[in-house]
Amino acid sequence: MDSLSKKKIAEANELLSDAAKAMKTSLFKRKPDLDTAADAYSKAGTCFKTAKEFQNAIQAFQNAAQCYEQNNSYFSAAKQHEQVGIIANEMKSFSLVYDSFYKSAELMILGGTRDSAGILLERGASMLKSSDPESSLKLVKRAIQVAEVEDKNHQLVTMYENAVNLSLKINNYTEAVQLIDSSYELLEKIGTSEQIIRYILTVCLIHLSKDDWVSAKNYLEKMKQRFSLSCRADELLEIYDEKEDEKFKDLIKNYLSYAVDNEALKIANRIIKSKEWISSIQETKVMQSHTNNQTDQTSHLNEKKSQQVDEEEFPDGLL
Repeated sequence: MDSLSKKKIAEANELLSDAAKAMKTSLFKRKPDLDTAADAYSKAGTCFKTAKEFQNAIQAFQNAAQCYEQNNSYFSAAKQHEQVGIIANEMKSFSLVYDSFYKSAELMILGGTRDSAGILLERGASMLKSSDPESSLKLVKRAIQVAEVEDKNHQLVTMYENAVNLSLKINNYTEAVQLIDSSYELLEKIGTSEQIIRYILTVCLIHLSKDDWVSAKNYLEKMKQRFSLSCRADELLEIYDEKEDEKFKDLIKNYLSYAVDNEALKIANRIIKSKEWISSIQETKVMQSHTNNQTDQTSHLNEKKSQQVDEEEFPDGLL
């Protein structure tokens, strides 16, 4: 342990002692001095954090948050939980990251600072995006609820997009479709046709990934009635129905690769790599080969019959 860490730990312990004194009551001191204790706990947390004594830092910040909350200082309490979340992320304690940022945001809302609550929820969601996408999704959905109250339309578009992608990432397709359907009214309001097309294609791919061409077709027809937009979803469904493997791959490469988000593109790629798709392609090829053979045989028989007719009508020597 270096000298700076030792110094900071000693300083933190002194502050903890000060906090304990502030929390004591007596005959002449009926209530604890919550402000003084909270300030001392918070400073101790910062010292422990600098010294990389993370568990002690977490405990100190949580004690500070409790004191601030008891004193109705909700903003300050929220900032303590935020510090816990940041440390927990460094420790890879992802459940604590979620709990801390969620609690921090709720305290911000309680204190009347909804904007700050939204920022905290998005920050926590960003930290958990790769390590714990399910918890990240919960934070984004809460951020959507907060933003909807404030009518922050453009921010909501991004939040919905993040939520949809997280749902696709964890293969929660039902959640993804529900989020997409919920976002259409907002997208109509602010006129982002590209995002609407992206979502229509995404839902179609979700249905096709379940080999449910009928649901994909019905959904597309419903969207065509609602929106006057041009996209290649009809072509996607036709290629899938006809089991045109090369055309599907070409559509992914030259259209879907930029028309949908990355998680939806993964669905398309999974479709063409799935056992069901490969088996369908093989069956289609066998059927086509069988049909071609029958056609060739029919054509050969027709030629032979035609030749026999010619020989009967024109015997040798009369042609």
